[in-house]
Amino acid sequence: MPEEMPSSVAPEVEYVAAPAAFENPLTSTDSERAALPRGGANVHGSFSIETFCDQGSLSLTHEDAAGWRDYLNKFSASNFWYADAGVQPWAYYEQYDNWQDTYGMDAVMAAYHSGHGGMDANGVFYVPMGHDWGGLGCTATSNNMRLGNEHLRYLFWSTCESLRVFNGHSPIRTWQPANLGVRMIFGFETTSWDNANYGKFFWEEWNKGKSFSTAWLDASWRIAHDQGPTVAACGATQQEAQDRLFNERYFNSAQASRDWWWWRWYTAAGAARTAQRKLPRELQLANLRPLAASTIEPARVADRFGFASDGAGARRDGSFSVRDGERYVARDASGNLSVRLAKPNHDNHTPLALGRARGLAEDAIRQFSLDSGNALIFDRAIHAASAGGTTRGSGQLEATRTTETIFQFRQLINGVPVISPGAGTVRVGVDNDGQITRLHSGVREVEELSAKARTRPPHPLHEGVRPASAPAMPAGPTGVAGGPGALGGNGASGPAAPAGPAAHDDIDAILAPAVAQRMRELMGRGGTIVGVATVPGTAEIGYDFKADAAELVARKGIEVDFGGGFRKRYWVQTTLFG
Repeated sequence: MPEEMPSSVAPEVEYVAAPAAFENPLTSTDSERAALPRGGANVHGSFSIETFCDQGSLSLTHEDAAGWRDYLNKFSASNFWYADAGVQPWAYYEQYDNWQDTYGMDAVMAAYHSGHGGMDANGVFYVPMGHDWGGLGCTATSNNMRLGNEHLRYLFWSTCESLRVFNGHSPIRTWQPANLGVRMIFGFETTSWDNANYGKFFWEEWNKGKSFSTAWLDASWRIAHDQGPTVAACGATQQEAQDRLFNERYFNSAQASRDWWWWRWYTAAGAARTAQRKLPRELQLANLRPLAASTIEPARVADRFGFASDGAGARRDGSFSVRDGERYVARDASGNLSVRLAKPNHDNHTPLALGRARGLAEDAIRQFSLDSGNALIFDRAIHAASAGGTTRGSGQLEATRTTETIFQFRQLINGVPVISPGAGTVRVGVDNDGQITRLHSGVREVEELSAKARTRPPHPLHEGVRPASAPAMPAGPTGVAGGPGALGGNGASGPAAPAGPAAHDDIDAILAPAVAQRMRELMGRGGTIVGVATVPGTAEIGYDFKADAAELVARKGIEVDFGGGFRKRYWVQTTLFG
């Protein structure tokens, strides 16, 4: 028995009623409960670790958890937020996980943990702590957790390998022993990125009208395309688990049966676009049309996609959402449009041929003018897939099913793609019936291309690559690269620019100082770094949106090995012309 009892930590943010424009994720009964004084709500709590007991440090997990927690604090006071050394194994294990009915993983309906994570060959998830407690060590493991027999219903693991679905792993294998009533679990199949925005982006996506699971997958997609976000849901029957997984979008305090599990994820379908590794011959800064000047009234946007607006207005940041049953149209503060036109037919398990489905996607881009007059290049196709199983009897696992195929295109500027992870893209979802299910557009209109850098001269490695002699607007329109279809665009985004000298195709050399700086920052925070490697396929030259401009940058992803099976990925970037 540990000699000291767990300490109590009061929340740092007091409950403040949210503006009506922000939707409350709690059901009516739980909303009433959430208005109780701190300690009585049992709605949400969070954990975040940047300085670990025995592992290499991270840098953005506190911001990650804060983005998730701050939105909920609009509706309910947080029971707790434990950080760094305050994150200890007692909070994850049965004896104290509902300490004083206020503190610990099972003391709240929704819990969020941001930090390191890993999984062994037996499917046991292990999560390093910020401090030992009572001799329990510096690591908590899933096989020693018992969660959901008290308050926990929604478990968010913003960590690597927390919810694996490939190579013999499954949510049932890892979480069945620990789950005593949890409705949904959110995590990752792969190594994830150390990023401040998972929690914030989750609520931004949810506020567009999406279900919890879709919001989690799409929030991760905004950060990086090479990680595998996953979500699992439980129910008494296969239908109940599936319905919860695909449709649940409000917190509910009722326990779920764990007889059936169903889970979903995104996975690549076929080859992706080849990364741009050469500089354009003429270096250009793109001045974008300001968002304020290009914002369209919600009623006009809703009408464009066949929705009745019912007088919906925009929030102060320009965002809005309009729902019509299971359909929705929404715009976020960055001007990105998201539309759900139809629910996928989950009973049809046979995906369309990629060529046919892509043709339908390109038709939808033209029909709804999602390119906003910009030329697009095909980027990649993604399968939205699901699988599941039951623990009844001797148990069984159902085969993987593809529910939608999502086609992503990237905006071209000066013949070079926009490579911001969450911007400059158009996506179209097509289900197995050939039905257009969802749309997304994050492109920006280019007002002019400028040969004058705003803040710095071209990178030293640009010797032999000349800036344009004058602002240029290449003639258009042009088509989308990489067929089969042709999507028009204005001249600012026109045909591929002639590449610069091959000798300058050295992105690793350009980014070496940025990588060194990142490593100094990580090592300065303590811990051991075993190695670092470039994430395959991520090194690229392209445009990055910065407010009302698009700068030419070089960027790539790196994976840092902290030892002990723990890894994290980071973006490193250098402005080449901005």
